[in-house]
Amino acid sequence: MKSPLPRAPLSDVLRGRAPLVGARFNEVLPRGYLSPVEARWLLGLPYSDLAAEEARYLEGRTPATDFGVMLRTSVARALAPPEGARPEVRPWIVSARVDNLTLDQAVEHLFTTGQGGRAKLVSIVHPHALNLAARDKVLARMLAEADLVLPDGIGIRVGAALLGVAMRHNLNGTDLLPRLCEEASARECPMVLVGAAPGVADACAQKLREAHPALALPIVSHGFLTHDGSLALAESILGLGRCLVLVGMGSPRQELWAREYLSGAAQAVILTVGGLFDFYSGRRPRAPITWRELGLEWLYRLLQEPRRMAARYLLGNPLFLLRILWQKVR
Repeated sequence: MKSPLPRAPLSDVLRGRAPLVGARFNEVLPRGYLSPVEARWLLGLPYSDLAAEEARYLEGRTPATDFGVMLRTSVARALAPPEGARPEVRPWIVSARVDNLTLDQAVEHLFTTGQGGRAKLVSIVHPHALNLAARDKVLARMLAEADLVLPDGIGIRVGAALLGVAMRHNLNGTDLLPRLCEEASARECPMVLVGAAPGVADACAQKLREAHPALALPIVSHGFLTHDGSLALAESILGLGRCLVLVGMGSPRQELWAREYLSGAAQAVILTVGGLFDFYSGRRPRAPITWRELGLEWLYRLLQEPRRMAARYLLGNPLFLLRILWQKVR
């Protein structure tokens, strides 16, 4: 994704020569001081066609929607890395080294098999996972030995910024999945889904087949597997050869399961994705884009599932930030 074009000078906006909210990714439309998708760019969420998004917005803009753009952009700037923050390649964040990649770099890595005769293991981590790893030595070791550890969520972006590190993109599984499906279809690489409650992965697979008819999904399984069932599933995956396997069981179970049963699938890339299947299948609603542009997806999830998520967010988020500050002091 190309960087935004230079903004229109504020003096031109004040003189009426340029719009306050206009284009910065679309070279054809009038340049603005702000872009309607600027918050998305600042928060590392370049997943849609930003030029097309600008065009759609500018067709029906109003003073009220422009005010919303200004609000979201102001919040995003406050959450973005400070000027002078360095784009360190593998910063240490709380309990693991996290790979600081662009979307394109991450996708390329995910379609490059591992070396040494074993599967390539990739983990997506959010603040909750890093909090777990801070007190779970086994999970910490697995993250240390993973081939890639990808950052998910505004919390990691803010935490890294406090450490003076500019994270490139927010590589969360829900936004990443459509791009992975496109690449898997184009590269004729089969995809495997393992995880969630019975029926959820199947519902997710059905939606993926509808959106990506060329995508091969030869194996789809729930995550409530016995030892024998896991061995049989691993044997089937091994028989596929080159493939991308998404494992969604929650941390640390998904990392343990992937390492125990799939390490021997030398041509496979294993990506642990947490609750991705629940979101993509529609079992759980995802926060609207406005909430995400305000960095409030965590709050939306908390409001949807207060009992299950209260400890993770109301206790876990402050704990994560305290660990970040302690790391900075040290």
